[in-house]
Amino acid sequence: FYLAMPEGPPGGTIIGDGDGEGESWQLRRSDNPWKPNAHHGQSEVYRRMLGILNRVTHQSLSTLMEQAQQLPLSDPEHLPHILALFIGKAQDEPMFSPVYSQMCRELSDMLGLQDAISIACENHFQENYIALLQYEDQFQGNISCELVHEEIHARKRLIGHMRFLSELQRVGIIETEQLAATIQILLLHEDARSLELLCRFMAYTGQSLERSHQDLINRSCDYLERHLNGGLLSPRLRFLIQDTMDLRGNGWRPRGGHHHSAGRNGRG
Repeated sequence: FYLAMPEGPPGGTIIGDGDGEGESWQLRRSDNPWKPNAHHGQSEVYRRMLGILNRVTHQSLSTLMEQAQQLPLSDPEHLPHILALFIGKAQDEPMFSPVYSQMCRELSDMLGLQDAISIACENHFQENYIALLQYEDQFQGNISCELVHEEIHARKRLIGHMRFLSELQRVGIIETEQLAATIQILLLHEDARSLELLCRFMAYTGQSLERSHQDLINRSCDYLERHLNGGLLSPRLRFLIQDTMDLRGNGWRPRGGHHHSAGRNGRG
């Protein structure tokens, strides 16, 4: 999946904010999306990179980066799987997103992978988001415990992906325009999952976007406040929206503390 300008009348588009007046975006399915195969997990390069990511912390970053730099990561045979590995680890272990993003920064400087990382993250977000939206229909019928756990896991992984996006922007891998486009996508839908994702993503990226896309932040906050005043939300979602509004009112700094700088402690 990727973002594209529609060629004709939009069928569910995202209307641009003041920074891109008159622009619109929509989701399109890639003609040739990356799919896992049965052999990449057996690749020696893949296994060695997985071993590095399983051990890396801020303290061990420099040593393990030297090992990673010896691998043929830019080889077209390995690159898609390595990027998917980074993204998957960040989704499952969001507390290590800062160190994974720093590794991406150093590998990008060495191998010129900035565009490849940006595109891979965009494609993975849109694919996972579309999959998450499909749970809305599945929850209309008989709901099993397995389905509930599956949906919770998918939602947590997507939130982890959003944190990874914010960390990649902090280290200069992706631009704030990509963050803004992600918010534009979330504003298309008014379901509870999209509202939660919007709140989480604004908590991660609000400080950066406040400077570069203030009109979008204003519009997003108005959007959240409208839903908050509508009275149809669950208490959990109402509290989450109110926390987001309070966070913005405090300059995107948590009251009484700072964002936890995850990944600085040892694993396990």
